[in-house]
Parts: sequence; structure tokens; C-alpha cells
Amino acid sequence: MNDPATDSSPAPAAARPARRSRRKAAAPAPLLLPADVGIEETGHLRALLAARLDDADLMLDGSQVQRVHTSALQLLLMFCRDRAAAGLRTGWHAPSATLLGAARLLGLVPSLELARELS
Repeated sequence: MNDPATDSSPAPAAARPARRSRRKAAAPAPLLLPADVGIEETGHLRALLAARLDDADLMLDGSQVQRVHTSALQLLLMFCRDRAAAGLRTGWHAPSATLLGAARLLGLVPSLELARELS
């Protein structure tokens, strides 16, 4: 019935040489910050950030931010600091003028690593 000489089924996985993937793992999608990160939206922002806290490399997309409250900037600051302490990289993609202006006003540009976005 299962004569090895006539069996045309593929070899078991253990008998085949392992293949190496030549493609790099795709980078995770940037985390798009909402347009409104006012104080009443901080809970929603916290949930968005918590879901991505352990991503190896994370890009925060601040391009849509039109309204930002100090509490949201404090939350972003703690998020970035916690990730940095864990050895995880957090970058920015196209932070809006509103986001940059608020961070500048509060002196958070260096802490949020937004300086390269100003040049």
C-alpha cells in the first residue's frame, strides 16, 4: 500500500533542506495619529499606543494632527521614553505643523525626537 519506491508524496519536512527567506520582513505600518488628539481623546490615543508598545521599530504618523492637547503630548512623551528605555526605536513620519508647533511651545521637540523634522 505505501511502497516507498512508488510513493510520489513529497518528502517529510524533516528530510527536505530548510529554505532561507531572502526577503526582509516588511516593516510594520506606521501608526496614524488621529486628527483630533484633544484631552477628551487621550483615552483613545492611549489605546492606540498601547497596542503598538512592543513593536520593534515604530513610525508615528502625525501628518493628520490638527488639534493637540498637552495631555496627548505628555502621553506621547511617556510612550517614546518607555520604548527608548526598552531599546525600541520610535520615529516620526510627516508630523503636522500643529504637532510640531505644540511640541516646540512646550519644549518637547528634543524629548520626542522631532528635531530632525524641523530641518
